[in-house]
Amino acid sequence: MKFNSVKEYFYKLNNRGYQLMMMPLIIFTFFYSQSIIKLSGLVILNQEISRILFYPIVVLSVISLTIVQIRTKKKANVIAREVGLGSKLEKLGTVLTRKMVTLSMAVLLMPVALLFTGDSYFSIAFGVFVVWYFLQWPTPGRVCRLLQLRGDEKEMVITRGEAFK
Repeated sequence: MKFNSVKEYFYKLNNRGYQLMMMPLIIFTFFYSQSIIKLSGLVILNQEISRILFYPIVVLSVISLTIVQIRTKKKANVIAREVGLGSKLEKLGTVLTRKMVTLSMAVLLMPVALLFTGDSYFSIAFGVFVVWYFLQWPTPGRVCRLLQLRGDEKEMVITRGEAFK
């Protein structure tokens, strides 16, 4: 990810995050409205089967998101050892984008499961995963913790470059 300032870095990172979340939100809104007005062709009509499918799908999603968290932390630790704030932020931007893509895919799985089952539990899971997505948002403080920044570098990231103008 190319950027000219720390402010632009977070601007681009936030835009990517919002763009990645828009697709699951649009699909969920469409599928949910279809399930409410009963126009969708539900593939799995048996509620017991859909409840049995709910648990493995959610558990696999949580496991994959946990693995992504661990891998992101490990990659951030490697990046933190490098020299130069610009280089660190650029490499971390790529890692955080991959993390947001994975989170977005896990969130997207819930409306797709809602379409096939019509089970309202997938709506609840969708809400929980959206909250999880935004709790993992790459804020300046979180970037500082991931990169283990101190001193002027930390001040530069926290203030988004405004401290040294």
